[in-house]
Amino acid sequence: MMKVSDIMVADVASVASEDPVAKAFSVMIDRSINQLPLVDEDGRYSGMVFAKHLLSSSAPPTSKLKSYAVKTQALRPDEDVEKAAKMVLGSGNRALPVVGNGGRLAGIVSETDIAQTADFGHATVDEVMSGAIVIEEDTPLADAMSKMRRYNISRLPVINNKGLLRGVVNILDAASIVATPKERTSKSAAITGSKSRVQGDVKVKDIMRRAVSVERGTRMNELAEHFKRSEEVVVVGDGRPMGIVTPKDALELVLPKKDGPAIHMAHLEDDRDRREIEDQLLRFVKKIQGKLGDIQSVVVYADKHKTRKYSVRCRLITAKGVVNAKAVGYDPLSASKELIEKLDRQIKTEHTQKVKGRQHRETARKVEAEEEV
Repeated sequence: MMKVSDIMVADVASVASEDPVAKAFSVMIDRSINQLPLVDEDGRYSGMVFAKHLLSSSAPPTSKLKSYAVKTQALRPDEDVEKAAKMVLGSGNRALPVVGNGGRLAGIVSETDIAQTADFGHATVDEVMSGAIVIEEDTPLADAMSKMRRYNISRLPVINNKGLLRGVVNILDAASIVATPKERTSKSAAITGSKSRVQGDVKVKDIMRRAVSVERGTRMNELAEHFKRSEEVVVVGDGRPMGIVTPKDALELVLPKKDGPAIHMAHLEDDRDRREIEDQLLRFVKKIQGKLGDIQSVVVYADKHKTRKYSVRCRLITAKGVVNAKAVGYDPLSASKELIEKLDRQIKTEHTQKVKGRQHRETARKVEAEEEV
């Protein structure tokens, strides 16, 4: 069985806790990575900094990174890749450090590293893609960043005024503006929504990249090469974005299987909340199993916001596709209950529409048969 040491990146860029935010952005942009491990002078791992977190925190460029370090789990070089996939997904982060003897950083393993080694069988992009939340190319970059924060996403397909795919913009692209030496402070403020010259001057089309795209029906196994060049693959139909697939979505397909639907949760630190939410979801899944067919897994991400509210996002993965839902509450349990109610309404509506569609087709066939007679 493949081990973490077989797929980890050993040549890891790192920063120190006393380094400024601007240095982290500079390294991230130079290496096209979204996270950096913090190490001390002896190479011991002490935490991680993430581009998304630095931007959402409005981190001043001169601030020290230790104020934004996130404690994470660490992988061991001899652990199985299957376990690593579960740990990375469960962390809610794009990557986890690999720590060896004495707590020293040995490497890093990302969602992309794991996705490139996985076998997805006959699965297609239609089964795992999320609906595409898009942005028009002439939109101010600050508005694009606000949209990413609102939907808690890290990238947006860019379209023209005819709805055709033009490119893609993500968190790291925005970081390239924040980290620009000239007017760095004002640009950082602009990205987080304050009024400045940059908010009106910098358009999405000014920094968007060429999108990597595939047609609906493309096999997931074909995406491994694409993930080497891009952390997002846009699924298109007639040139229009229909969905988006990320390495995280791919990972959800290769999670360790067990009898019945598997529940996987990220960002839930309280064990009692975790168990209660898992019980709620298992009861719900059993209830609606007949309406959706083969439910393979349910992946839940919980996020705490500055307003003290919690948002809970869910991807319910079936053999026919993915059902997405999101809810907000003042604690994880209330948000989870609202989430299940939304899922229930959404699934019932879709099930009713399918039944009506089937009845309509049957009626049409009967009419055609009678006319032929």
